[in-house]
Amino acid sequence: MEKLTKDIFSNLEFIISTIPSNFNFIKREIDLNNKTCFVLFISGIADKNLVEEYILKPLLNSNIKAKNQDIIDEILKKHLYSSDVSVTNSIPDIAFQLISGKSIILLDNCDAAIICNTTNNNYRPIEESTSEKSVYGIRESFTENLELNLTILQRKIKNPNLKLEKYIIGEKFKSELVLAYIDGVIDPQVLTNIKARISNLKIPAAISSGVLEQFLDMRTYNIFPLSKSTERPDKVIFDLLEGKAAIFLSETPSALILPATFFEFFQGFEDYSERTITANFSRLMRFIAIITVMVLEPIYLVLLIYNPELFPYKLMSVIISSRQNIPLPPLLEILAMDVAVEILREGGLRLPNPIGTTLAIVGGIVIGDAATKANLVSPATLFIVAITVISTFIIPNYQMALTIRFIRFPMIILGQMFGFFGLLIGFYFLLIHLTKLESFGIAYFSPIVPSRFKDLLDAFIRAPLKEVLKEPKSLKPSQKSPKN
Repeated sequence: MEKLTKDIFSNLEFIISTIPSNFNFIKREIDLNNKTCFVLFISGIADKNLVEEYILKPLLNSNIKAKNQDIIDEILKKHLYSSDVSVTNSIPDIAFQLISGKSIILLDNCDAAIICNTTNNNYRPIEESTSEKSVYGIRESFTENLELNLTILQRKIKNPNLKLEKYIIGEKFKSELVLAYIDGVIDPQVLTNIKARISNLKIPAAISSGVLEQFLDMRTYNIFPLSKSTERPDKVIFDLLEGKAAIFLSETPSALILPATFFEFFQGFEDYSERTITANFSRLMRFIAIITVMVLEPIYLVLLIYNPELFPYKLMSVIISSRQNIPLPPLLEILAMDVAVEILREGGLRLPNPIGTTLAIVGGIVIGDAATKANLVSPATLFIVAITVISTFIIPNYQMALTIRFIRFPMIILGQMFGFFGLLIGFYFLLIHLTKLESFGIAYFSPIVPSRFKDLLDAFIRAPLKEVLKEPKSLKPSQKSPKN
């Protein structure tokens, strides 16, 4: 039974069988001129005050004269105070609306029901993001309230071409998903790819944006993020103006921005608020830090094991003296310190912010000092590991920072096994993988592959804003690439 019948009690029985019949499920029976009526809602998810004020009170004080199907039109036009109402005869739709906080009005001898929006909007207020700090920009972030998030977006983008499309996803647990984009700015081919991926999404439950992101990525073992997650509205707005789309998920305080390219993850939002020269300096430091994370430890290991003659004489003498009486080989030294740092980092994430930060700092100092005093790790190795760890903090995106941190471990192993030749093999396969990746039809390694020289003005460097604030050609696959 998928549709309502004219028997109100069989309708009620079937609806109850499709939703959790818990203690907070309320079914209020009222009499409308000798006509049986039930008002259904789930207390807590629906706001009781709204139900009583906008539905029960006007219905109990009404004098309804219409009969049969005409009674629905009369109730909608004359007796309900709610501004957001609709009519349906689908029982699965009714069940989903109930668990979403809506109220249902069932009438005897009517094969349709009235849905009223009485959702309880008792969410946390808009606050500054704690995970994405910014010197410039607005001081507000998204919340778990989907409607409020969309309101923030629409309030800031006063453009009639801003489109919001709603989807219901989840096979076991239903969730609301909203796709936001600016019509005429986003490439039609990219938009088609995104919509097709969402429509064909087979996900048990969209618990968070991170879970949704993994189901949108068809490559299960890909380590590079193909979309960006953010809590900040200004980042979403900037990316929408570039021709991207944003996905908002109910009960999730962040948005997914897609498609995404490799170099975007190393661009800070503050780059566009600073002067050109200082912004380029910050971006240059960022790329130096990325290279440091991936190659500093592997190169140090290779030089110690295979090519110590490449060290300057004075530096080599310092390293030799620091390694006296060290029982561990260089590989175990580096891996032991890296693992210790990663454990401290993960431990700090699981604790409240002040305690977690203190643990990471004090724990790092204590472990490093104890390891060098016990002659388990040489001071030179500790210095190399410390520089690598500090460099990871400069990467703006947490997902990409985690990926870059992971890459250095296979690089260390390859360096230990094959020396510089192993490092070359590692970077060769890494570049091949990056050039083959696509994000919803967009080449992941653009504007390098394929080459888009104009888009390079906002890749490694940041050109003046009048050159940068244009729609990137890399995000327009349906347009023919100009001959270079």
